[in-house]
Amino acid sequence: MSYPMNTPTPSGTTSPVEAKALAPYYRLTSLTRLPGKTGTGVYNEATLYHAGDTLRIGWTSPTVDSRLRRGDIVTVREGRARAPHPEVLPVLRIARVDHPVAAVNPFELVPSSWLHDRALAQRAKNLWEQMERPLQHLLNAVLWDGARFYRYVTGPVSMAEYPAPPGGTFRRAVALAEEAVLLADGLPNVARGVLIAAALLHEAGKADDFRIAADGSGVTLSERGRWIGFEYTLLEWLGVARTKSIVPDALYHLLVHVLIACHRPPESPQAIETAILRVARGFIDSPARVRNADRLIACASPSLH
Repeated sequence: MSYPMNTPTPSGTTSPVEAKALAPYYRLTSLTRLPGKTGTGVYNEATLYHAGDTLRIGWTSPTVDSRLRRGDIVTVREGRARAPHPEVLPVLRIARVDHPVAAVNPFELVPSSWLHDRALAQRAKNLWEQMERPLQHLLNAVLWDGARFYRYVTGPVSMAEYPAPPGGTFRRAVALAEEAVLLADGLPNVARGVLIAAALLHEAGKADDFRIAADGSGVTLSERGRWIGFEYTLLEWLGVARTKSIVPDALYHLLVHVLIACHRPPESPQAIETAILRVARGFIDSPARVRNADRLIACASPSLH
């Protein structure tokens, strides 16, 4: 095997040679490994993504780093080295980031190969920025795994949707969060950060609910989807994520209440955020079915935050 031939830089990308500064975090979108030039070691070439910029990098290593997977969030260690062609930035190595970082907006790390609708990614980015830092940290912890995040962004919202355009769950989550924020505008005692987090995570568990059927004919339920369901999958993820993030009890308990209560009968006791999310979900599903929205919200209990 040999090194890849020189190829032109894809349209719309920034040549790494011309890049002035590296971002602190990237999404690893591709990874190629070849024998080292001298017959020993490994030559690695990767494509990284951050906020609209695609970066091609190369480095040598004594062995294969089996921990690196496509979809991982990584950092780049710069260094002096020669690249096999000018479109590749030589670096010392890249390192996988195992623990969720509160300051990383995950929706800046959605490559166009995952989601062609860049406006949708930008809308999600804007929603994330409206949450308090503890909720940002918690949401990041839930979606930090690259494979899970990929399924969250690209997966269908139901088996009936296949073969509709991918990203049904994500598109619905963003629309639900935006609708909930609009409904909450002007209302007192509403935890808007919790409302946004609940909307974005409302159906996130569906990332593990569906699998492509063995015969390729459509989508089928996974074992988890068949026996557990997305609502309980999400609660499991949240429990693990809380051990990896710093979230005050009041915010965490309110978020979990909203996520649970929105699946209960409307007559159950509920916080105002739950009532808002219910009405927003009704508008998203079928505006004609929403009745007495003001009464539902008015009857809800104010949050203690």
